[in-house]
Amino acid sequence: MSSRSRKARAKFTLAPVEQTHEDRTLVNAWVPDYGKQCENCGETPVVTGVAGGRVVYHGSLCGACSWGDSACSDPANW
Repeated sequence: MSSRSRKARAKFTLAPVEQTHEDRTLVNAWVPDYGKQCENCGETPVVTGVAGGRVVYHGSLCGACSWGDSACSDPANW
């Protein structure tokens, strides 16, 4: 590999971004959204995150696809 290629790649390498506590989205509750279908398997409901009475995470996957556990198909297990 030539040094020219390494220099070109080094230009486009992104430095890791550290996340502070303020940057993270905190979710108080996971609630089912029966109005949308899972993008992966087509099941309903999809997972939605709520904090402070408002939606802070609009999920596109059902519980089983989000957490990788078939027991999470039931929103009572979220």
